[in-house]
Amino acid sequence: MAEEQGRGTRAGRPALNIERIYSTTVPAEELARTLGDHFRAQEFEAQVYRTSGDRTVMQARKESLWRQLLGVTYALTVGFTPGEGASAWGVMSGSMRR
Repeated sequence: MAEEQGRGTRAGRPALNIERIYSTTVPAEELARTLGDHFRAQEFEAQVYRTSGDRTVMQARKESLWRQLLGVTYALTVGFTPGEGASAWGVMSGSMRR
């Protein structure tokens, strides 16, 4: 596992943008809504929207003065793609869509 984490990085430091793909039989839209509700319950700002190619995206972030001062105001972005009998979803990072 350590070998995988160091691959493609400088000086063995982990990459900042890591994407992982998972699959489940729960419908993609239901997963996105449920995950958005979970983050809202944790006092995050969350949004769920459809994109091209029948994909649903959930983004969540929490704003605070400390996060802005430290420059860590990124959003968690999770993309959900429906498939035959299963939904795939991936975790990404980036800025919140406005």
